[in-house]
Amino acid sequence: MAPQDISDVIAKIVEDPALSKPEKVIELERLRQNARAEMRAASESAMVDDADTGDDLKHLDLALEALGADSASIEDSGAATL
Repeated sequence: MAPQDISDVIAKIVEDPALSKPEKVIELERLRQNARAEMRAASESAMVDDADTGDDLKHLDLALEALGADSASIEDSGAATL
C-alpha cells in the first residue's frame, strides 16, 4: 500500500464511531500483521518492492500508539525481526 493509501485506511478505522477502541486496535493490528508479512516476503524475494512497507508499519505503529495500544510483539524482539 502507498503511504497515502494506508493513511486513509487508518483514518477511516480510527474515526469510525461504530467501532470501539478495542475493535480499532484489532483492525490496526491485523493491518500491521499483513504489512509485516509483506515486508518478510519482500526480504525473501528480489521481485517484491518493499519501499512503502516500512512506511506502512510506521503509520500503523503511530496509530496504535495514539490509541494506547502496545504494538510490540514477540516477533519484534526476536533474532528474526525485520
